[in-house]
Amino acid sequence: MFIITRKKIESLKQRLLDPAEAGQCRQELQKVLEIQQALLWRADAGTCCAGPRLPSRLFAEVQLLEAALQALEAGDNRKAASLLEDFASQAHYA
Repeated sequence: MFIITRKKIESLKQRLLDPAEAGQCRQELQKVLEIQQALLWRADAGTCCAGPRLPSRLFAEVQLLEAALQALEAGDNRKAASLLEDFASQAHYA
């Protein structure tokens, strides 16, 4: 089971800057994106006890993760790390 934590996001952000870690970082970033997309789908699918702002917040987080993944795939690890930093500042996780 993969759980998004502050520690994992910080570690991923640091490893993004190491070219030798790029393959593993891509897989991990993809998993974080998949989890956030699933959360967004559930928030959009029905009434959510967290309130009406949750879907828009999750949508913004998904966009940041998608942009980070695109930057990583384009070889711009610094931009990917910066976008992940933006995600970390907005996300609410364990």
